[in-house]
Amino acid sequence: MKVVIIGAGGHARVVYEILKHEKNIEIAAFVDIVKHGSGERILGVPILGDHSVLPKLLKNGVAGAIIAVGNNKIRTGHFKELENMGFELINAIHPTAHIAGNIKIGKGVVIGAGAIIATCAEIGNNVIVNTGAVVEHECVIEDNVHIAPGTILAGRVTVKKGAFVGAGSVVKEYVTIGENVTIGAGSVVLEDILPNAVAVGSPARIVKMCGEAKSGKRKKKH
Repeated sequence: MKVVIIGAGGHARVVYEILKHEKNIEIAAFVDIVKHGSGERILGVPILGDHSVLPKLLKNGVAGAIIAVGNNKIRTGHFKELENMGFELINAIHPTAHIAGNIKIGKGVVIGAGAIIATCAEIGNNVIVNTGAVVEHECVIEDNVHIAPGTILAGRVTVKKGAFVGAGSVVKEYVTIGENVTIGAGSVVLEDILPNAVAVGSPARIVKMCGEAKSGKRKKKH
């Protein structure tokens, strides 16, 4: 299958390296919303331009796509756009990752080198489980989540849609991380985190509320 990689930054290079292990995948191009010079390439593969080139690629037989962007909001928007255009959202799973045979996994998922996903875990669509991360037994990772390198999720953790768990964090068993939460790098999460919160530290404490939660607080004050 011919595939286009969406994004042209560092994570795109990581995804490229993962897909090079797949004999049935041909990487046709990178596409990026940031303008690049004509003729620019990544590891020999051309950067063709912004999303305006995607319909032509699809017409020319590039049926598969994968989003190589770490930012959850941007990745979510790209995912919807590509689905609506008719691309098949493929998974990129590094051959050194250990994946239990009975997990559930969505589409458009990136699983990095050395990652571990244990028995009965559930991984949603458009998720990144980055290099060396551990997702233990019966964890539920919802759509558009990014689990950063070296993170450890103990058993039966739930990470809601759009959350980001920073590099090297540890999340205690049974904890729920709410929608659109950001967990700072190196944090130790011992209790549930409310939606739209930013939490950091050991133990992790909420330091900021964003989006709907922040707006809601302001309304109550008036």
